[in-house]
Parts: sequence; C-alpha cells; structure tokens
Amino acid sequence: MAKPIMSLLRELRAVAEPTRLRMLAVLSRGEFSVGELTEILGQSQPRVSRHLKLLGDCGLLERFREQHWIYYRVPAAGGVALWIQELLAQLATDDPLVAADRVRVDQVLDARRRHAKPGTAALDAAAVDDALASALIAELGEGAVGSLLYLGSSPTHVLGRLAPHARRVVGVHPSRAVLQEARAHLHTLGLSHCVLQHADAAAASQPPASADVAIVDRILAASASPGRTLREVARALGPGGRFLLVEDFDVLDAAHADSNPLLLLRGWIAGIGWSCRRLRPVEAGAAHLLIAVAQPETALAAA
Repeated sequence: MAKPIMSLLRELRAVAEPTRLRMLAVLSRGEFSVGELTEILGQSQPRVSRHLKLLGDCGLLERFREQHWIYYRVPAAGGVALWIQELLAQLATDDPLVAADRVRVDQVLDARRRHAKPGTAALDAAAVDDALASALIAELGEGAVGSLLYLGSSPTHVLGRLAPHARRVVGVHPSRAVLQEARAHLHTLGLSHCVLQHADAAAASQPPASADVAIVDRILAASASPGRTLREVARALGPGGRFLLVEDFDVLDAAHADSNPLLLLRGWIAGIGWSCRRLRPVEAGAAHLLIAVAQPETALAAA
C-alpha cells in the first residue's frame, strides 16, 4: 500500500527501535495486556506503555478495552497488517532476543490455558461444540471464508475449529471470563488472526459490510431483543454475505412454549428482510441443534 513519504518515515522511525520491533513480533501472535507484555519483554510498565503509545499513534496497533483491562494487537487484516507481516518476515527466527520472547509468549499462553482449564461439564459441552463445528464447516464449503463474524455461546471450541477456514475472525461475547478462555485457546493454537471483543450481542456493532459470513450461535432463545441482534448482524454482512443461525431445539421449545421452534427461527430471519433457505438438524450428543441458513430477500429475487 503506497504511503506519503512523511507517513512512511513516521512508521519506520516507530519500528526502528529494538523493543518496539520485538513488541510487534509478540503482538503478531495475538492479543496481550500491558501486564503480560511487561512479563514477556522484561521491562517496566511505564516503558512498555510508552512504546505501545508510539506504535499506536502510527496506526500500527489496535487497542481495545475489556472492563479494567486493555489489550493490544497488530491489525489482523488490511494494508498495515500486510506491511507488518512483510517486515517481521525479515526477522531471523533464531535471533536470541526473538527466540527468548517466543519462549516467554508460550509461557504466558500456557498460564492462560491452565487458568482456564475446563471442568467435566465444559468437556461435555465441548463435545457438542465439536459436532456443531463440523456441521458449520460443511455448510461453509471448501473455499476459504474472507471475514467471519461469530456471536455465540462458545467462541473457544467453535472458533477453534472454524478459524482455520477464514482469513479473519471476529468473536463477540459478553463474558470476560469466556473471552479469556477463548483467547488462551485460540492463540495457543497459533490462530492470531482471531480478534475477540467484549460486548453484548445486541450491541455488538461492527463496521457495515465488514463480514462475509456471520454465525449467531445459541444466544437468541433467552434474548429480550433477538431482532436487534439480527439487524446488527445483517448490517455487518457485505453483499452476497452468508448468515447461519444456530439454536438448540429443546431450549427454544422450552423458552417459547407457544411457538414452533422451526417457525420461530424463520420468523426471526424474515423480520430482518432475509429468507431462510433451509433448516438443518444436527444431533450433537444429547443436544438437538438446528442450523438455519439465510440470505437477503433481494439476493433471492436477483437469482
């Protein structure tokens, strides 16, 4: 991506310093807090914060808050992301500083994973998620997805399976604890292109036409505003985007005893001007899941 000379010089000056170059290499592996970066880089918090500000002011980092914590990462997509990838590709992997940082990154990720160690119930849920992920991958088909938006109950396990099939992934969840578990799992797997955001599904505002595929996974049955959530999802999908809505048949039936679950899903989708192309049942252990595949009414009319 071509840049004005002063803009390029500012970026080059920002990265032409050992700690900041190391920092870019670390943050290319995922999202880290200031405290984690001080541990990895072996420097004081004020010094790390100052380096982060210099890189951020040049647009080389993304910064986001989760309650009292602030996380940083290199952009997962776009011209800046490609520029940083090309820059870091020139670093020798056996350089002592780079190698030592890599070891400490692995230690931080391992500590996250141990802190988020699942119990028996979580392991049972993971088996259900695994069956669901297999069905979603089959729905997505052979081609790689450009940008995937996931609003759902299980970003850890579902995105662990789906993320290798997309070039960029945004996962949204209202629980910081769930996001911490997902961050530990996904980044340990090397899925650094996964961006995890702390937000309520109904308020998970994304840039318009920023996603190619959106998945809303088992969150609407208990929602007070399913239409608002789906409208946000529809707004985030680009032209020709695909939308997959997942619900547990039994949970939906219990939460809406006066409605047929299949008709309810179709009604939610019709309410945002989309059409349900098909409903697919998925038997996942004791769970009876439904996947609704939808697309805009205008796309159907054009076809």
